[in-house]
Amino acid sequence: MKQLINVDSLTDIVSNSVGILIILAVVTLIQDNSTAYQLEIPIEHQSELSPVFIIAKDDKLIVLDTDRIFTNAAMQATDGSAKGKRIFPLEYGQLFGQIDNEQGIMFHAQDIEGSKDWHHFTQLEKNDSLLRQQLNKIDPEKQFAYFFVYDEVAESNISGSGFESFRMTREYLKSRHIKSGWKPVDSDNLASICDMSFSPLCKYLPSYLGSS
Repeated sequence: MKQLINVDSLTDIVSNSVGILIILAVVTLIQDNSTAYQLEIPIEHQSELSPVFIIAKDDKLIVLDTDRIFTNAAMQATDGSAKGKRIFPLEYGQLFGQIDNEQGIMFHAQDIEGSKDWHHFTQLEKNDSLLRQQLNKIDPEKQFAYFFVYDEVAESNISGSGFESFRMTREYLKSRHIKSGWKPVDSDNLASICDMSFSPLCKYLPSYLGSS
């Protein structure tokens, strides 16, 4: 009996068949899950929206009450406690402040565990949580969220750095059509707030939403 097909030819056919099946599977996967392959590139842009500042550290966040913070800092400056870049308590969320000529008020976030003003990011899952209540006050027509995100990880923290807290919160805000911007910070490069008319370093910009 003649050999109708040799081993090499059979191998080629099998290889080609498997290759075609893999290609078909990939095409089907892309068709069925097209949204999974949409890439979102955050692009900062100028905006008339005003920032609501949030610090993300370890697995917690704090929404800054800037009126209260600036009032407390002004009181400290008046009595001389803030002179010469001294670090002083802001009486808010276990935060300490430091006044800089170019960066305005710089924040030292140290022992945050015992503060009622910091909230674990998993509180976003609860409709009645204080974190949600604070975030829901952000008006997407007038405001956006600006995050200072710590990229350091505390030894006692098992959830990673502030990026997970930031990422989850940004997704929640995005579902409410609220834009956000962010900046990485650490103990050497502190979060700071100042007025744009005061210094060119005081630029806080939102990014476009994925649906924009």
